[in-house]
Amino acid sequence: MALLRKRNDEEDEEYEDEEEEYKKPKRIRKRIRDLNPENKKRRKEPPKPWGKRERLIVFCVLVITVGTSGILYLTSRAWKLPGLPRIKLPTISLPFLSQETIVIEGDSEKLEVQKKSQEVIFAFRQKTNDLTGVYGLYVVDLTTGFGYGVNEDEEFEPASLNKLPVMAGIYLEEEKGSLSLEAKYKLKNGDKVGGAGSLYSKPAGYEITYRDLIRLMGKQSDNTAFNILKNTLDAETIESTLDKIGMESTSLTENKTAPKDIGRFFEELWNGNVLKDDHKEELLGYLTDTLYEEWIAAGVPDNVRVAHKFGREINVVNDAGIVYGQRPFVIVLLSKGIVEREADKILPELARVIYDIENRQ
Repeated sequence: MALLRKRNDEEDEEYEDEEEEYKKPKRIRKRIRDLNPENKKRRKEPPKPWGKRERLIVFCVLVITVGTSGILYLTSRAWKLPGLPRIKLPTISLPFLSQETIVIEGDSEKLEVQKKSQEVIFAFRQKTNDLTGVYGLYVVDLTTGFGYGVNEDEEFEPASLNKLPVMAGIYLEEEKGSLSLEAKYKLKNGDKVGGAGSLYSKPAGYEITYRDLIRLMGKQSDNTAFNILKNTLDAETIESTLDKIGMESTSLTENKTAPKDIGRFFEELWNGNVLKDDHKEELLGYLTDTLYEEWIAAGVPDNVRVAHKFGREINVVNDAGIVYGQRPFVIVLLSKGIVEREADKILPELARVIYDIENRQ
């Protein structure tokens, strides 16, 4: 009995010892950083935050990216944003090179023409200032020969207006005896250019006269007909045609022109300085009642004839020609970097305003 009691007492003591041991707080072993230089290679360095150099590099990359995107956008819009003045580099003007304002004195008719020109220019700027891109204008009063414009000497993409000197060039070749307008051309697959015009859909071997090729260029702005006639004329002949007309700022190879050049084409054609009368009238007939009557022609009365050439590319909408009002005049409307939807709306409005002013009694 005593032996059993002693054994129970020993078990109780062991239980109490374990309980006390359990209640003792555990010692937390803290790792001490080894700062011994000899062990430096074995230590793993913690990641460091970006320094000034890295931040400067990232900032420069960000500025260059944003700046490049901005420049590309402004370039596509010809450095003209809606409601803001056009961004231009400063120019230095010298007194002996500066342009002079020409004042017409004495002739009441010419004074009236000049007054109208100022009204047109004011209205044109007012209507286009809040639009994206750049618009060019050139107007010639065909009664007096007085011409004026806005951005009239600036370079623009001609789009399909580059067909005009080629059409005139073919007529000139016929007048020289180098080509017959009644001669037939046999279409080849390599001649075909997509886009405007019905000739593209004709099969290889289709025959068409040079006169009809000109007609398709005028009525439909046919790209395949243009390709054929442009290749019929060599580069020297095209340059000679441009020189004859006085289109100094126009180049088919560089795809450029100016509003004043296009205006000069129609003025010289009207005055009979480019083609013989029968060819002049035929060409102007091909430029009348075309497939593209929603721009200048839409802005003048329905009973007024408009002989014109329309052209369109990405961010470019152009129209130019002769308006046969009571007082006939040449009108040229070119654009670059524009929103095409805006241009489609504003061109008829501009034509209406200019027609009303030019034909005011």
